[in-house]
Amino acid sequence: MADRYQHYGFGHDRPAISNEAMGFAAGDASASIVSGPIPGMLVINTGDPLDLLPPAARETVEDLRRRREEFTLLYRVDFENEQALRAEIFKHEARIAELQKPRGEGGFNLGSDAPQVVAEQEKMDQARGNLNRLLAVKEARSAEGKHLGELLRNIEQAIAVRPAGTVAKMVDGEIPAFKGDVLNAVENRRRRLRELESDLNRVRCAPHPSAVRKAAMIAQVEALAEQGRPDAASSIECGEPIRWPLERFQCDIFNVAPGAIGFGQLTNVVAFMCWWDREGMIKRLSGEIDECADDASALDAKSRAEKESEVLADILAASREECLLIALAQSQGLPVAYRPDCDLRAILQFEWVAAPSPEPREGAGEAGVIRHFGQ
Repeated sequence: MADRYQHYGFGHDRPAISNEAMGFAAGDASASIVSGPIPGMLVINTGDPLDLLPPAARETVEDLRRRREEFTLLYRVDFENEQALRAEIFKHEARIAELQKPRGEGGFNLGSDAPQVVAEQEKMDQARGNLNRLLAVKEARSAEGKHLGELLRNIEQAIAVRPAGTVAKMVDGEIPAFKGDVLNAVENRRRRLRELESDLNRVRCAPHPSAVRKAAMIAQVEALAEQGRPDAASSIECGEPIRWPLERFQCDIFNVAPGAIGFGQLTNVVAFMCWWDREGMIKRLSGEIDECADDASALDAKSRAEKESEVLADILAASREECLLIALAQSQGLPVAYRPDCDLRAILQFEWVAAPSPEPREGAGEAGVIRHFGQ
């Protein structure tokens, strides 16, 4: 008994307490019953989104990040210099006020043409000139830093919403031939991009063929006619009044707390009219469609998709040329930058391609299968 209490520190001097690492014997992996990943396992995406890019594209983005960090550091230095110049200007203003203050108030009663006042005024004017130049540089650097930040955010968002099951593959792009200044060549590509954007809007806003819309209208009227059919069976079977088609509606209530809404039911007049005069409804709506139709410039779904794909391909090609020219201009030290809304594939010169099939691994597809060993 005493030995037992001594083991816990009672009845005897307590044993020395020491911090020791403890471990557990590793289990036998061959005794596992279920082999494979857990179905429905939550996958957490970690790491840098740029890991999905090829090395060349990643280096381009890293260069943009370094430039943004440089502008951030320069902005901080400019801010400190601005505060120092403002303090210097305040010091010169206070000194001039002291020199011109009457002697009875503790000043020197000097005029504005006194050598001491003129010297302080020249120093203050010089400090103000330095401040104005610094503010101009600071504003330009701030705008460039914000531009790079927006561009990098758009790049990361574009990588996050990439097509599923795709990987990035670099494309071989050559600097297009141009005449004159490279900046003019960049502006020419941007002018071409604005024209292509107009073409894309024209394709997307093109009217639909009247025949297609008439077919959709007839299907809509047919569906409403079925919904608007009155229920006469209850009148025959139960002697009840004929039941008219109802529709549920929602309304806002304004004489109570904000956000209050109400619900109710009304007779579905539109559906009933479609049932009442189906042919007349179709005829009148067909006339309305004919009055608004513009079949000469209309596009059906297939033609619209084909033309839109063609214009988008031209936009991507023009954007690639623009980005190649911008890279050339930046290498020459010319003031030009990528557009924040420029296509990521054009900036980094790559394309999304289908990812290769993963290598089959041992035990794949055996999740939930009971495997017995030793039998």
